[in-house]
Amino acid sequence: MLSSNRCSIPISWQVLFSLSACCLLLGCSDASNETPKMTSVPPSVEMQVKLAPKTHVVKLSASVQYELQSRLINAVPGDTIQLEEGIYQLNGQLDVSCDNLTIRGRGHDKTILSFRGQQVGSEGLVATGNSLVIQDLAVEDAAGNAIKVLGAEGVIFRGVRTEWTGGPSPDNGAYGIYPVQCSNVLIEDCIAIGASDAGIYVGQSYDVIVRGCRVEQNVAGIEIENTHRADVYDNVATNNTGGLLVFDLPGLPVTNGSKVRVFKNKIFQNNTPNFAPPGNIVATVPAGTGLMIMAMDDVEVFENEISDNQSTGISIVSFLITGRPPKDPDYDPYPEGIWIHHNVFSGGGDKPSGQLMESLAAVLGTPFPQIFYDGIAPPETTGDSPAPLVISDNGEVTFANGNVASLSPESIAAGTYAPDLNADNYLGTRAAIKPVSLKPLPEPRLNGNPAVMIYRQAPSLLSEWGLFEGTGNTQQPIEGVIPYQLNTPLFSDHTSKFRFIRLPTGQAMTYRAQGALSFPVGTIIAKTFAYSDDMQDDNSPLQLLETRIQQHTASGWYGFSYLWNEDQTDAQLVLGGASREVSWVNADGATQSNNYQIPNANQCLVCHSQDGHFVPLGPTAANLNRDFNYPSGHQNQLDHFQQAGLLVDAPQLDFVDSLPVYDDSSTGSIPQRARAWLDVNCAHCHNPKGTARTSGLDLSVSQQEPARFGVWKSPVATGRGSGGRKFDIVPGKPAESILLYRLESDEPGVRMPNLSRNLSHPASLSLIEQWIADMPVEEQ
Repeated sequence: MLSSNRCSIPISWQVLFSLSACCLLLGCSDASNETPKMTSVPPSVEMQVKLAPKTHVVKLSASVQYELQSRLINAVPGDTIQLEEGIYQLNGQLDVSCDNLTIRGRGHDKTILSFRGQQVGSEGLVATGNSLVIQDLAVEDAAGNAIKVLGAEGVIFRGVRTEWTGGPSPDNGAYGIYPVQCSNVLIEDCIAIGASDAGIYVGQSYDVIVRGCRVEQNVAGIEIENTHRADVYDNVATNNTGGLLVFDLPGLPVTNGSKVRVFKNKIFQNNTPNFAPPGNIVATVPAGTGLMIMAMDDVEVFENEISDNQSTGISIVSFLITGRPPKDPDYDPYPEGIWIHHNVFSGGGDKPSGQLMESLAAVLGTPFPQIFYDGIAPPETTGDSPAPLVISDNGEVTFANGNVASLSPESIAAGTYAPDLNADNYLGTRAAIKPVSLKPLPEPRLNGNPAVMIYRQAPSLLSEWGLFEGTGNTQQPIEGVIPYQLNTPLFSDHTSKFRFIRLPTGQAMTYRAQGALSFPVGTIIAKTFAYSDDMQDDNSPLQLLETRIQQHTASGWYGFSYLWNEDQTDAQLVLGGASREVSWVNADGATQSNNYQIPNANQCLVCHSQDGHFVPLGPTAANLNRDFNYPSGHQNQLDHFQQAGLLVDAPQLDFVDSLPVYDDSSTGSIPQRARAWLDVNCAHCHNPKGTARTSGLDLSVSQQEPARFGVWKSPVATGRGSGGRKFDIVPGKPAESILLYRLESDEPGVRMPNLSRNLSHPASLSLIEQWIADMPVEEQ
């Protein structure tokens, strides 16, 4: 059970809290409203010396998870994090946000970051900083992707190994090395083994080189997806399901990729049975595929050695072959401008797999042709349109245009199906694609990470912020600290939450119709998480777990977490995160337990980042538009703030939206309440500017296009998170919808949201399930 040192906060705590706001209305003095010691003034000479780039050595220790994460948080541009030899056993995701950072081991067989048994997060290491170098280390057995880099300018992977050590399994993470929406990317001399999607995956990126790598026992060895300008050469791809994939998929922020060169690779014996979780696009790749080009334009394939792939050496196909009609009006599903020349083919085609290949083999026989084109071409072409496919100088290669559009059992039986086996119809040349030219990484800027200065000056104890009376264990705010509540809050493993805003003296919030209210520099937002001993008893004592602080400085917003001590007398800053085992009696009378996770400072950015900038999430006008129990009685919070001079530029309440309360049917319909819950719990990442923007899924309540919020939307990079389901939302069929499956799960690498949640939430699951079940059933 919980610690015996508890605070007792009655159910009417908000009445007590509201006294501080009432004092503002009455003109009470604010003698305690002192500015905390954290500032955003330019650093002193002494601080500049402290922020000079250094090499920081991290050795094995019992607390290496938090020590390493703290070092990553405190990194400044130009720093090197040197990891010594050994196996670093980590139970949670590592998060990186610093620019010009090098993370270096002593070799991919000597420095191993093992995430076996991972409990927190869905990646092994996730980074957002520019000019990042990761080299000479291994990442093993991550719950989800091994290393993900999002939205970075300048990325180098060198001498890195990613591996799932148990061999091919649908339970393995989706991607090994995974830069997405990046530019200026170099991946060289790396090894990727065992990914249930792609060992090396480059998605929605620009100017990429992948060279000198070895990929084995992945579903896809190397995948270039929705990317513009990529060179893939001098790699070895063997024992995968498909050696190399060059794909373009619909519904993503970056589509219609082009100008990819695949050359001087050895692509052989990629015959591993497909072990991708059903529902993923890559699950349709036939075992025995050397190179597959799907829907990408302007691809040049030359001087490769392609041998002994049991289905086919190279296949060129339209996205329409998947049977999933694209819902993206800007997407081109047809491959065009493909030039295959001067390759050496041998063997292969002796055991074609997959429904399409097997059907064709019944007509074409075996060995199956070494170059296969599905023949699905754009319905209308002009004289300026490039030829879909040009072939030249590949020796005695076999070829077939499958004319898949006319392929059916009936046409085969009637003898009317007519594949084209004459490669002469496709002979020719094209203009060569220009080589990719990468820019050198820029020199680091001294003091280029203002967050570090903020973190290093942060109060070590919560009490130093001066927000609460006494020790703070009653959560009674001092004068000038404003309590508030939300219509629909973020679910955080059944914790109770106490929320506060502290504004600089004499300043106010500014109304915004969308997003959080605008807060002046100097604002502090605090949120305390607690568990009740017995959720059946409104007056049961609480144990405070953590208090999160958001501070608005001249250089932006910053987040900190403070871990409450067992005596409940204060809370300690934990930049690297923490965890605590807790148990309680739930509302049904059963004892429940949880390894409660406190996020590190960089994980705050995962949810709070919009276009790379930290923003508050909860206090939006629509979510604040509700009554609060003040000493004078119930009053709308926005009205109260305006009357107290705490909010300006707000319209009359009749013109302000109110976010529905997800579990109160009087506040909205089932669809309205379901969308409200998804907006609060998911849309901070799943929106066009959030950290999950790469998925193309937008769960913002303002998004009205069904395909954008998941209806009949195929998943991207979901791995085993698909649960064997093909679409995010299938109208009328919640049991076939990926969205519900991920919300139901409490498994790392599957559950969503993937941070700050270990447990599922039955009340919201019932709501989402009913919402999907009530959707009108419609065809794709």
